[in-house]
Amino acid sequence: MVKGHIEMFKKSLLFQMIMVQFTIDKGDFEGFLRKVIEKYDLIGPVEGDKSKLRRKSLFRKIVSPDELFLEKKTYFPVKGYFFDPKETLFEFDGDKIIDPKIELKKKVFFGLRRCDLNGIMHQDMVFLDENEDPFYKARRDASFLIGLHCNEGDDYCFCNSVELKDFFDLMFYDKGKEYAVEVGTKKGEEFIKKFSGVFKKKDKIITEEDRKIRNKKKLDTLDIKDNYDDDSWKKGSDLCVGCGACTLLCPNCHCFTIEDEVNFDLKTGKRVRKPASCQLRHFTRVAGDHVFRNEKLARFKHRIYHQIQYFKDRHEEVFCTGCGRCIEGCPARIDWVKIINEMK
Repeated sequence: MVKGHIEMFKKSLLFQMIMVQFTIDKGDFEGFLRKVIEKYDLIGPVEGDKSKLRRKSLFRKIVSPDELFLEKKTYFPVKGYFFDPKETLFEFDGDKIIDPKIELKKKVFFGLRRCDLNGIMHQDMVFLDENEDPFYKARRDASFLIGLHCNEGDDYCFCNSVELKDFFDLMFYDKGKEYAVEVGTKKGEEFIKKFSGVFKKKDKIITEEDRKIRNKKKLDTLDIKDNYDDDSWKKGSDLCVGCGACTLLCPNCHCFTIEDEVNFDLKTGKRVRKPASCQLRHFTRVAGDHVFRNEKLARFKHRIYHQIQYFKDRHEEVFCTGCGRCIEGCPARIDWVKIINEMK
């Protein structure tokens, strides 16, 4: 059972004391972001460009504060910044192994919703605590996480159903003419000091009402271990086209495959890691062309059970963060939350 990252986090400023709170006037907000851009790469949510391939909202590098899209969560998650789509693990020349150099500029992520932040927390548990991954660690060490609290989710959100945790360096709350800012870690406290001219310390500015998130959707249970053989799962798998969009859009899913790319001289090449999906038939194919989850039904159930049951059984944390991106992005609009809620 992996508890290292959670235990470390509990020892941080967040759990040792009442969270320190500040405010920043919205009139100073743009200037604050421009100062951040001068010192760091600022990654934030932007609206999709309908004239280009990516027509949906996503996270990307911000050049000017007016690019930010803060109305609702992004369609695409932020996880792509922590995993290279084609990661070179090492190169080889005969029997000589050449390790890659990892050089990163520090990044400030702004506008992360609680679902995104909890997705990062879950990846930390896997790629820092369970098996420390040097590539992931380098990106996380170079990252600073600033959340933006949602007051109300969209038609697909059910984050109140999945026990989200407070996990952030700073969290912004919209208070009309100003943002209230909550410090979550020592790292966040040090960040505030760097921009102390725009932040004003205020006690108890953030109320319990401010912390609430209103959802239109609800998952009725987080215990589905006795429902594996329920016939209702076929309602989803029969509609599934096996495209893997659900895992691509999930802020948590992190399955990968490893391949060797050998050059024509048969002596040099590299070993690479690429994203994969448990919803694709070949994901569980092994030597002899045996496929462990050959049927769509098995693959469909596996993903949902990992999100709700398997990860919780192992790490005492619900994997799913309730963002609903998998439902929104599914070509068949498979609503697995509704399927579970209708099980007897």
